[in-house]
Amino acid sequence: MKMKNMKKVYLFVVAALLFAASSNAQVQRNSSNSQRVQSDSSRHARNEKMMNELNLSQDQKTQIKSLHQENKQQRDAIKNDASLTPDQKKQKMKELHQSQSDKMNSILTPDQQAKRTQMMAERKQNHRMNGNKFHKKAKADSTIQ
Repeated sequence: MKMKNMKKVYLFVVAALLFAASSNAQVQRNSSNSQRVQSDSSRHARNEKMMNELNLSQDQKTQIKSLHQENKQQRDAIKNDASLTPDQKKQKMKELHQSQSDKMNSILTPDQQAKRTQMMAERKQNHRMNGNKFHKKAKADSTIQ
């Protein structure tokens, strides 16, 4: 009689552990999606801010929006290309980024190009300062869990 009860308790514990593990995986997956959405919206806000600060003409805004859409399609194509290794994807993304930067500069006036370069350098510096804090916090959080 006791052996049956032990088996039931053991099965219950195993089932509870599996349930806890699967629900934890679901929470992690959902937070990743929300972070991606937040990242996309913050990227959009940065682009809008940059376009306003560069004092673009309507024609330039149209060309840049078209460039961003084209770039997004190409980025998605690279990300979803299963025939590429991670290193190849990284290289293609780097080439795409350089190509987009060159096309962007062809749309901007020399003064706008200089201002854009300055803004990007400032953003990169801010990212480094804030990124280090984020990575330290993320590392600390991962050691706690």
